Amino acid sequence: MEKIDKDLTITIKRSSLQSTPYNIKIGDDSYVLLLDSEYKKMQEIIRLNHEALMFKSLEKEILQEMPRDFDDVFTVAKTLLKGVQSKKKNLTIYDIKKVVKDIKINYPNLFINIDEYFKDMNINS
Repeated sequence: MEKIDKDLTITIKRSSLQSTPYNIKIGDDSYVLLLDSEYKKMQEIIRLNHEALMFKSLEKEILQEMPRDFDDVFTVAKTLLKGVQSKKKNLTIYDIKKVVKDIKINYPNLFINIDEYFKDMNINS
């Protein structure tokens, strides 16, 4: 078996016509070369988008459970999710659903009970 050198040095001369990312083709393989600063920006954008998606998912899950006060439930959920996130690298939609269900079980007064709501409606009629 042949030993392959894993270090590769590429020198790119910048010109005003070239911009990042650089596309490099070696044999049949294509590669993309980014500036370190561009790569870090891309990582940050991905992180922020993931965080925004998780908050939107959290909002949706809370609203589906009919909270009495959305802000109260949202605050409790964010606190509990921080605890989950300290144990896991990335939150998933399943973590969010579990936290909202746990809140509904442990803090039922934060949510509207549909049966009681309709019972009160019939009594008042």
